[in-house]
Amino acid sequence: MAHIQGLTPQNPIYRGLKAALIAHRASRGPDAPFDAYEQALALNLARARALPSDADDRFVLVDAGSARLWLYENGRVAATMPVAVGTTKDPTPLMAGVIRYAAYHPYWYVPPDLTRETYAPIALSHGPAALSAQGLEVLSDWTDQAVVVDPATVDWQAVADGRQLARLRQRPGPDNMMGQVKLMLPNGLGVYLHDTPDHGIFDRAARNFSHGCVRLADARELARLLGAPPPPHDPGAAEERVDLPRPTPVYIAYFTALPGPGGGVAFAPDVYGRDRPLLAAIGGARRGGAVELAAR
Repeated sequence: MAHIQGLTPQNPIYRGLKAALIAHRASRGPDAPFDAYEQALALNLARARALPSDADDRFVLVDAGSARLWLYENGRVAATMPVAVGTTKDPTPLMAGVIRYAAYHPYWYVPPDLTRETYAPIALSHGPAALSAQGLEVLSDWTDQAVVVDPATVDWQAVADGRQLARLRQRPGPDNMMGQVKLMLPNGLGVYLHDTPDHGIFDRAARNFSHGCVRLADARELARLLGAPPPPHDPGAAEERVDLPRPTPVYIAYFTALPGPGGGVAFAPDVYGRDRPLLAAIGGARRGGAVELAAR
């Protein structure tokens, strides 16, 4: 235990899990066998070590395991909210980025697999006009110089078969899948944090049904906390970029145990099935494993 207690200060996630491990070991005695609780802490201490050891005084943590977001200020939770994250087929990726600007009344750029699997069959069954009725446009390409093309000129059967690519976006509006606010962390994976027109989803216990991006229960409030001015209330307004006065680091992680808000540990189901491979990678539940792991 001296190895754990002598570690230099870490990010608040690591510190909370480490404190829980120390308290648990103290309550059981130094000769007690390594139990399932300690095993869970060992796994998640390994994950917490991937976060910066000297975390910024303000950062956003998105946990895909519990489908929840926290805003940390100077090592303390300043705000938290439920989120929706990726399915087991399209999991939200682990990544670090920087939230640099907000897009108000954003376009939604439809993922190619969703265009192929959902919207091409709609065009085939009901005609291309059915896409326009949903506010969808076909683009010539993904560049800033893209132009809107007539959906009737697209071979939707080829798109549905995967032989041709169609680039769809949804115009801003009350039914846009991005809602009214999108927080941008430029990255090569096309992942961002955004609003949604369907806020009933946040009442669900399981919130793993996005295509990898992170849907926010209160995107307006998070944008406000990050220093952005309120977005216009006109739902038909054009997309507008608003740079944040202070870019904020964001870490998208995956935990099955996290420090609880009032102390202790909050556990979440292993929805992506990652605990067992990680346990194998760190050597299983051998006696003393948690202490050795934490001391690395």
